[in-house]
Amino acid sequence: MRLIENFDSNNYDMCTGYFHREAVRAIIIKQNILALIKGEKFGEYKFPGGGKEEGESNKVTLQRETLEETGLTIKPSSIKPYGMAIEKRRSVINPDDLFQMESFYYLCDVYEHIQETKLDDYELLFGYQLHFVSIDEAIRANELASTIHQQEAPWINRELAIFKDVKNKLNL
Repeated sequence: MRLIENFDSNNYDMCTGYFHREAVRAIIIKQNILALIKGEKFGEYKFPGGGKEEGESNKVTLQRETLEETGLTIKPSSIKPYGMAIEKRRSVINPDDLFQMESFYYLCDVYEHIQETKLDDYELLFGYQLHFVSIDEAIRANELASTIHQQEAPWINRELAIFKDVKNKLNL
């Protein structure tokens, strides 16, 4: 899969532990509007998705996480690889750990029906909700959120980089 961005904050020299995570994220676009998750706590947008569970394939994780976070059901035959981002930094949750994550992004289509979400506790705390917005609105919001919340929400810059790549590659 194409590497879109490699984020290495180089702030982990003193880390004694290591935490690795793989995540998958859905790029859902209909008529130049994206289906995104907005976090009310930081005001940022992100692509729906999340971490793989033991034994799950990327496609299964993509479908499960998108349904849980948005209530949208992905059409399995529409899933196409888009690109990936790598993050390497000191963990926000456990400062003694080096955190490394690979996020795999997939273009996909969804059925019209929206079901009830099943958010995790932290997703409820961050105020995650499904929003339909233009790529330009997502970029503006994340540029602003990044200037204020980058330390506590380092994923904002990852999503911002992917938004800009999507805008350029897909001519949105």
